[in-house]
Amino acid sequence: MSLASRKLRIGVPPSLAALAPQTSVGRIWRNVLEGLADLGARVRIAEPTLRRRRIDVWLTDGHQGALEVRAPVVAHLHEATWADPALRALVEPAFIAAYERPSAEAAGASRRLITLSHSSQQQIVAAYGRDPEEVHVVPPGVDHGIYRRGLDPPGPLVAAAGGEALRPYVLFVSVVHPRKNLVVLREAMAGLAARGFPHALVLVAGPAADRADSRALASAATAPIPGVVAPVVNLAGAADADVARLMAGAAAFCLPSLMEGFGMAVAEAMACGAPVVVSDRGALPEVVGDAGIAVAPTAPAIESALADVLGHPLQARELSARAVARAAAYRWDRTAAGFLAVLEAATA
Repeated sequence: MSLASRKLRIGVPPSLAALAPQTSVGRIWRNVLEGLADLGARVRIAEPTLRRRRIDVWLTDGHQGALEVRAPVVAHLHEATWADPALRALVEPAFIAAYERPSAEAAGASRRLITLSHSSQQQIVAAYGRDPEEVHVVPPGVDHGIYRRGLDPPGPLVAAAGGEALRPYVLFVSVVHPRKNLVVLREAMAGLAARGFPHALVLVAGPAADRADSRALASAATAPIPGVVAPVVNLAGAADADVARLMAGAAAFCLPSLMEGFGMAVAEAMACGAPVVVSDRGALPEVVGDAGIAVAPTAPAIESALADVLGHPLQARELSARAVARAAAYRWDRTAAGFLAVLEAATA
């Protein structure tokens, strides 16, 4: 009997099943494992050992290192950011020490690799010398029951955080890590204010877990912006449903990041109908396609793109409609099916 004609037995380390679903990584693993089970696979949460035999294939987070097991391994890698000297300079040495070697070991020892985007695929192939045919692109999904248009106005949320309920705003959802390039968005907002735009900057910006200066970065993120009347508010830690309301109510969503392996918040904002402005780095142009504006991650370029959106309601409506249509393709059932196809191929 072939593996294709019976339920695949997939081993998963317990650490992956225990990841907090509030994080993007945790959401990926929760939805993938549930989706694999829905597709009929036998997902077995088990400690990986050489003695364990009743497993057809192992699925693991490659950033946690290689597995010493008998069955073939499929490793999921988000990216290999540390291979880029410019981006490496933005990452704390302790973070690199914790993830660089384990990721390389997993990339070399696993039969197949899965990543989020073609941009990350190219990065991983270049960093680890793997055959591109063995590095599979499987984008994550969006929870369309939460992230959608037509949600309650977010004014009360903004007001409770110290902002102005009725003022239009540009939304940033990520962390305060320098790689996310929030400083450039703040400069762009100052330029927009000088042009007469009334918009505030609203953040859902969590801490940069790998940075010793995370607290200082968070403080700088909400400092007053010259010329912008409204305060910068940060709703870090907001529930997913509240983040969706903020996305649906935003005049524009902006992520000027210097590198993204995918950018799940961008896809979620698109599903909520937010006109999206992103940098032209990493996977962001790939994620938004023609449903958003991708420009250089500089203050003048971001300011100009936002001015086009904020100053032209018809263009904003067109971008919103295209964003919703494109985001509809990001579905967790497709993600799970993509993972299952790679797992089955790894057993051949």
